[in-house]
Amino acid sequence: MVRFARNTLFAAALAVAASTAALAAPAQAIPYPGDGQSITYTYYADASKTVQVGMWVYGNCLEDFEYGVKTRYYTITRTNCPQQ
Repeated sequence: MVRFARNTLFAAALAVAASTAALAAPAQAIPYPGDGQSITYTYYADASKTVQVGMWVYGNCLEDFEYGVKTRYYTITRTNCPQQ
């Protein structure tokens, strides 16, 4: 009886852990700029990507900056720095 209860509890805990892992969103890696490059995220209001609502720029061309809001609708652009 004790063994049955322990096995049932273990099976329930395993089911909860498996469903949590299955439902968790995968992490997305942030692209790393190469030498002489910058990365620009342009954020949009919706999936049509017609209304820009924010931007995030980082890398080696200019100083990093961001403005507006970050949404789940975005594009990523890799830019080569102009030679000086």
